[in-house]
Amino acid sequence: MKAIAIIINFFFPGVGTMIVGKVGIGVVQLLLGIVGYFLTLTGVLSIIGIPMVIAAVIWSMITAAQSDTPQTVVVKQEVVREVIREVPEENKKEEEEA
Repeated sequence: MKAIAIIINFFFPGVGTMIVGKVGIGVVQLLLGIVGYFLTLTGVLSIIGIPMVIAAVIWSMITAAQSDTPQTVVVKQEVVREVIREVPEENKKEEEEA
């Protein structure tokens, strides 16, 4: 899934990032890429637009590559649930001992 997201980000910065689940960052990258593309259409402002598009593409590809896999997210959720279950039991034991 990461490889597909990286390839999509090469052509449409931010879309691949949204695919891997980082929607907020993906929207920012997409907007940055769109603004950069429009600036490259103008003659003078292409000096700003070209680096902006390149930065959006590189940032989106790195973000997609560093994303967690869905399996890792599920494991993290299970660990959090176990910790939440254990905390009240520890508090009850401490109250009984006191």
